[in-house]
Amino acid sequence: MHDGPVAAATGAVCWRNRHTAPAGGGHGNGTTPAGRHVPPHGHGRNVHGTDTGISRNDDGRDRPPPRLPAWRGRPHATGVAGMTWATDHIQPHGWLLACDARLERIVRWSANAPRCVGRDGMLDGLLLREVVGREATHNIRNALATHGEAHRRPALVFGQEAPDGRRYDVAIHTAGRDILLEWEPAARPDGDGSYMSLLRTMIDRIREITDFDRLFRTVVRLFAGVLRFDRVMLYRFAEDGSGKVAAEYHAPDLESFLGQHFPASDIPDPARRLYSTNLIRVIGDAAATPIPVISPAGMPPPDLSHAHLRAATSIHSDYLRMMGVAGCVSVSLMVDGRLWGMIAGHHYSPHIMNMSQRIIARMFGEFLSLQITNLLRTKRLSMTRQTHALIETLLKGAAPVADMPAYLMSHLTDMLSFVQCDGAALWVGGQWTLHGAHPPPEAMTGLLDLARQRAGTQIWHTACLSALIPDAADYATQAAGVMIVPISSQPGDYLLVFRREVVRTLKWSADPASRPRAEAEDGYFGPRTSFAIWTQQVTRECLPWSGDDVEAAGLVRSALIEVMGAYHQLQLSERATADLRQRMLNEELNHRVKNILSVVQSLVSQPLEPGGTAQDHVDRLRGRIRALALAHDQAVRSEGGGLLRALLDAELAPYRERCFITCDGPPVWLTGRALSVLALVVHELATNAVKYGALGHARGRLDITWLHDAARDEWRIAWRESGGPGITPPARRGFGSVLIERGFPHELGGHAHVNYRPGGLEVVMGLPARHATAAPPPAAEDTAPAAATPVPGKEENVIDADILLVEDQFLIAMEAEWAIEESNLGQVRTVASVYEALTAIRTRLPDVAILDVNLGDESSIEIAHMLRARGVPFIFATGYADRTMIPPDLRDIPVERKPYSATALAERIRQLVS
Repeated sequence: MHDGPVAAATGAVCWRNRHTAPAGGGHGNGTTPAGRHVPPHGHGRNVHGTDTGISRNDDGRDRPPPRLPAWRGRPHATGVAGMTWATDHIQPHGWLLACDARLERIVRWSANAPRCVGRDGMLDGLLLREVVGREATHNIRNALATHGEAHRRPALVFGQEAPDGRRYDVAIHTAGRDILLEWEPAARPDGDGSYMSLLRTMIDRIREITDFDRLFRTVVRLFAGVLRFDRVMLYRFAEDGSGKVAAEYHAPDLESFLGQHFPASDIPDPARRLYSTNLIRVIGDAAATPIPVISPAGMPPPDLSHAHLRAATSIHSDYLRMMGVAGCVSVSLMVDGRLWGMIAGHHYSPHIMNMSQRIIARMFGEFLSLQITNLLRTKRLSMTRQTHALIETLLKGAAPVADMPAYLMSHLTDMLSFVQCDGAALWVGGQWTLHGAHPPPEAMTGLLDLARQRAGTQIWHTACLSALIPDAADYATQAAGVMIVPISSQPGDYLLVFRREVVRTLKWSADPASRPRAEAEDGYFGPRTSFAIWTQQVTRECLPWSGDDVEAAGLVRSALIEVMGAYHQLQLSERATADLRQRMLNEELNHRVKNILSVVQSLVSQPLEPGGTAQDHVDRLRGRIRALALAHDQAVRSEGGGLLRALLDAELAPYRERCFITCDGPPVWLTGRALSVLALVVHELATNAVKYGALGHARGRLDITWLHDAARDEWRIAWRESGGPGITPPARRGFGSVLIERGFPHELGGHAHVNYRPGGLEVVMGLPARHATAAPPPAAEDTAPAAATPVPGKEENVIDADILLVEDQFLIAMEAEWAIEESNLGQVRTVASVYEALTAIRTRLPDVAILDVNLGDESSIEIAHMLRARGVPFIFATGYADRTMIPPDLRDIPVERKPYSATALAERIRQLVS
């Protein structure tokens, strides 16, 4: 088709001979093989729609088709940003003077200027006021002085009379050290009001339009109607710089270019920069002979980059004539400081726009730019509000969440509303969560590598995933493009958003993948000789990701980084707290173990009772140690609460045989928190009483009472010792004293008073009523195991039972072996691991088994399943207070608590095998 519609309309110079001719041969006159003229920009109008070889002027006269020119040379100088312009020629409908920086003397002029000012020959060095008159010089200086931005936008003087008696509109702007004065014939004197009315009408027509398609259609119709162009197109540039004809209005006998694309290379970067500063460009008559600008010898060529009268290059003029375009205009559309699009007008006969018309076109373009900016920002604001609403909902729900990865996984669908997509994948916590259309699971590893390489900590996207991952072509129907959104401050967690393949057919003005062919060593390009449309079928690509998509993703990313950052910080804080708690628990465990060992040492140190045997002494010692273990369980098991009396009985049971202990008070049910604290307090009091107080002597006495104080709404618990050694306040405050005097009030909000009486210790504690309830029906503790389901076993004599003991602690295993053998139950086989136990069962099936639940890093559950499958009865042994480590399908199995009681263990074995 055409080589850069915008360039043809605006005078960009990089015209290329780079497109191969269509099948059937090229056509130097710009016709297609089918015989229909393809008018790029304003290519000659074929009235009858057939290939007559003759096009018509507006006056009805036939004119022969233009011939391809012989391209020679290039323009004389280089202009802005490396662009090559005909900087020493202007269009012939006006004339130009260039003055020095003080606007006093003329330093250069166009060749037609002397005739217009009534002089012959050179104007070099003449005073401006002598050439154009004092009044004109005065008006020009005033306009320049009040304007202030002549380097960007020219100062204007309308209807200024020149020495030839004609009136001109004058544009004044600076160009380096020169001040350029461009003189063009003025519009009719009464035209200013009508032009302003037309501009107001054009602006009013588009002011309230909020739909882009309707806005663009209205713009091209208004532009063509008011400024009288045969064809008007509105171009919109994509993110990659390529363009598309978004709207078009043309005469009925012209072919439409609506929807066609052109590659970014059709408008070189220097030209784009020039269009961003020179917002309107007009070529009135492409066939007219340009007028040279005369500069004295030794002066550099003038910079006419921003001059309205600047002539087109000879190559561009020939190109326009070959295409049948006689006059054209382009108006740049700027959005947020960048070239967003362009309005291009083509006419097929000379079309010289006066200054008022150019002002209308430029101001209309500037208003349209503001309208587009406003619509884009309104759309962006709506998107931002929706995204913020999503973020607010997400953050509100995430605030109380402890497991943030699980929360994000469960809310993945809600997170995707910020962008139009077909599916997503969330990589967080070392695992994928997939939703909607997405690549197969086996492809996700490659995508994660791509995210780490390409995105890092920034948003990255592509519309063609298969260009980077060849295997992605296999799943393009599910995920052709991806946007990668990092959701943590350090690379690691990602949200991947996918779009499916959208097969599209694009019509290009040239092959977008081809490169221009240089016609000269200096890299300047001539126009192409063929205008066939290049059709491209786009596959394995999704719809492009827009700037709004990326902006919305940025907002979501910021929120998720904040959420994940707070989560990671919370993890660090919880880890530090857990480490501190673990150290405190270790210290407490160490303290309690030492206390228990002290109590055990005290019990072991007790002498034999007169007349008693050593066996009796050992039995009593075992009973006391077992009671200590039960009391320890009572202290640890705080959840669910318990009875105060049960707590006291469990803790004080080992000392009742040698001391007189009384507990007097109504039934009281303690909350779990109160039970835990009081268990520690009672344990500390009992331990200290054994070491220093009444419980360490045979004649010692301990009285514990509790009652409800209605006036203070609390339970008063009193611990009174007597009959022991005299005591004095300790020199240092140990753990027990701190626990009673500070820990008890801090944890339960109560109070405690310790009195070191000569006759024995007295402690009075006030427990708030919210932690204790009088006489509720206490929930029975399921400490006794449920009756075992009868399992068929070998009917043998109990005395000869084959007993398998699975225990990893050697000393405990020896104690159990001794207890079983002392009861004459049979022979014991002891193993210490799962492997040894399974081997022993396969070697010889036991009559009964005793399984320690925890075997170091192993568990005996596998052994239990094998025994049940083979019909062997067994029991579990554990030192834990609950049964949570036992699977539900084995909850009917009896549990024996450690330390072992010889009598209880023997009775349990008899029940199982009898």
